[in-house]
Amino acid sequence: MERSYYAAAATFLLIFVLHRLFMVRKKHQRLPPGPPLAFPVLGHLPLLKKPLQNSLADLAARYGPVLHLRLASRDAVVICSAELAKECFSGDRDIALANRPHFPSFREVSFDFIALGISNYGAHWRNMRRVATVHLLSAHRVNVMSDTVIAREVRAMVRRLARASSSDGVASSARVELKTRLFDLSHSVLMEIFAQTRNTYSGDADADMSEEAREMKGIIEAIVPLIGVANTWDHVPLLRWLDVSGAAKKLVEVVGRRNALIFKMIDGERRKLMERENGEAASDETKEHDRHLAGAAEDGA
Repeated sequence: MERSYYAAAATFLLIFVLHRLFMVRKKHQRLPPGPPLAFPVLGHLPLLKKPLQNSLADLAARYGPVLHLRLASRDAVVICSAELAKECFSGDRDIALANRPHFPSFREVSFDFIALGISNYGAHWRNMRRVATVHLLSAHRVNVMSDTVIAREVRAMVRRLARASSSDGVASSARVELKTRLFDLSHSVLMEIFAQTRNTYSGDADADMSEEAREMKGIIEAIVPLIGVANTWDHVPLLRWLDVSGAAKKLVEVVGRRNALIFKMIDGERRKLMERENGEAASDETKEHDRHLAGAAEDGA
């Protein structure tokens, strides 16, 4: 029994010493004011209650529109003023604040932080942005797709809404959730533009997206909760090392599913190119799709 007491006392003393050393080191940094007392290991996380905006507003009323918070092992500077936020993204400050935080949970999802939405500002990010704006989402490509893919998907959504509002072939009224319908529409359009998956729709007349788009939607819905902004797994290294909630295992599994689907679609595009090189005719839409993907591949190489 005495040994357990000594072990507990030694553990508490070690945590206290490390906490004091950490706080002394932070005092030498130029940080804005914030709550003076921070909990060991957790920092200021216990001060943030739901709804989060109300907690931040209360802290800003105490310590000013710019305040410093320690979120477990990470420091954060919170801007609670629209004028100051606008100033942060003007002039040279825009480049200084352009980088995204590299949370551990984003490593697998973003291919080791090289995805466009996660990558730091630099040559790689500028190249990715050029590929997206010049080839994949150029004004010409969007205009071409507006007359084909987008118009076709919008007409299909309107037909589904009409069927949902009719009962036994008789026109009536019904309540529908447009937010979900519009998200499915945009997701289906993007999948069709990038991978041309229209031919994999099921035989159901009410199907709102292809099999690949539906699978990708399920993967996205599984990934989002694991990389949420309030995920303590990213801020407390102990939870990450022990994987108490099993988040790391779940993330590896769902990312593996996503990568398998992406590689499957890439292989499908390669087979289509080989078939067309062997003499099969292609539509104008398909030729436009291939031309832009080829240009994107050359720029990304």
